[in-house]
Amino acid sequence: MKRYLLAAALVILCAALAAGQGTTLKLFFYSPELTDQYNDMAREYKAETGNALDITVNQADYVTLLRAKLNSGDIPDVFMSSAYADNSTYKDYVYDLTDQDFIKQLEPSALSGVTVNGRITGYPFLVQSHSFIYNKKIFAQAGITALPRTLADYDDAARKLQARGIQPFATGYKEWWVLPQTAWQVLAPIGNAYGGYANFVDKLNSGELVFKDIKGMSTVFDVLDLIKKYGGPKPMESDFNDQCSSLATGKAAIIHQGNWAEDTIRKTTPDIDIGYLRGPVAGSADEAGIMYDSNQTIRVAKDGQVQAALAWLSWLTTSEYGKAWIPGKIKQLSPIKGSKAPSAELAQATVSMLGARVPSYPWYYQMFPTGTEQGLGIILQGYCAGQTTRQQTLDALDAKYTQIVNASK
Repeated sequence: MKRYLLAAALVILCAALAAGQGTTLKLFFYSPELTDQYNDMAREYKAETGNALDITVNQADYVTLLRAKLNSGDIPDVFMSSAYADNSTYKDYVYDLTDQDFIKQLEPSALSGVTVNGRITGYPFLVQSHSFIYNKKIFAQAGITALPRTLADYDDAARKLQARGIQPFATGYKEWWVLPQTAWQVLAPIGNAYGGYANFVDKLNSGELVFKDIKGMSTVFDVLDLIKKYGGPKPMESDFNDQCSSLATGKAAIIHQGNWAEDTIRKTTPDIDIGYLRGPVAGSADEAGIMYDSNQTIRVAKDGQVQAALAWLSWLTTSEYGKAWIPGKIKQLSPIKGSKAPSAELAQATVSMLGARVPSYPWYYQMFPTGTEQGLGIILQGYCAGQTTRQQTLDALDAKYTQIVNASK
């Protein structure tokens, strides 16, 4: 009997050890520009815990591939998505994180995009900002001392840059995702006109409001036209890498991107001096600002290795490496309470602008139904390529939005 009890105890002990070590979590992420940082984190997690992270990174077809995985039952243990509308899209697949101790270590403001009826549906990954990024040295060489805020200001700055033989913008129009970020920033103050962003999106979803009736849409087209006008001879061939290299080498002076672009920019020119410009809006110059939110979301699959995934998120939130990973390795702003701002220039610019009460707007367009970002982005690409007029583009935006809303019901 003693031998039997001893053998049983050993089996239980081995099972416990197996559960605590040797686990391999399957993660499905986007943001391929962070692949090195993902891999560094995985190496450290393996070294500290003995558990492995099998990370697959994709970008262009990420949403399509994720949906295929979910529909086929090949569900990753952890996956990424946007916040807001994606809370509903993936609600049947995710584990509720509300009662996890590590959630208490996150800034409440970072949790707003993943909170539904008081429940936490995901883990906010990064706190990010986007707007127009400019090369300070080039601006100084062109004699631009008053930074632009309005469309007229940007046109004036572009003419001064062009007169110096400098291409004002690198468009990024080959990337469908650049277009929504650029376009919807122009409409950023719109929440004030509709009693908040949720009401604005509800009106779009119900059909009570359509894009062709939004007065600010004319300014959206004006901004896209201005970037194209001063964006070089082949604006539709400019992608993210072209934007970053053009700004880094001084070929172009301005790009519309987010703080995630800084690392790529500095790989070409490590000592470049860059900053944010306040993006022009369909409103007054005082309303020009930046977009600031925690949208990129980590979600735990409820049918995956839940406990192992929770252990990893706890380590990521509370370990010394985990707390320093985002500001130190990724060089972006972290949602963890008490985290220092990284030394990265765009992160510092974000903190400085927020401190100076420059208008900062949430990524409200992520409240649109899942699929609209890419669907509407491709339509805007068609406009920028000269394939459709403004009216045709508005008609296409309304038709696509309605189609996606109906499909999500």
